[in-house]
Amino acid sequence: MPPPRKLTERAFVLALVAFFAWIPPLVGVFSLEGTLFGLPILFVYFFAGWALLIGCCALITRALRHSIQTEERE
Repeated sequence: MPPPRKLTERAFVLALVAFFAWIPPLVGVFSLEGTLFGLPILFVYFFAGWALLIGCCALITRALRHSIQTEERE
C-alpha cells in the first residue's frame, strides 16, 4: 500500500528545504564575521540546520512507518 499522501508531500518538501538551505546564495548570507557560542556563524548555520533536518526526517519517517503498519493491520 502506498503511504499517505500528506506524509509523502511533507517528505518531498523537506528534501526541497534541505536543498535550498545550502545553495551558495543563501549560505553567503550566513558567511558573516563574528561568532555564536564561540563558533563562527557559518558553522552554527550548517550544523544547526543539519541537526534540524535530521530531526524532521526522523519524525516524518516514524509517521510514515506507523501509518504503513496501521494500514497493514487493517
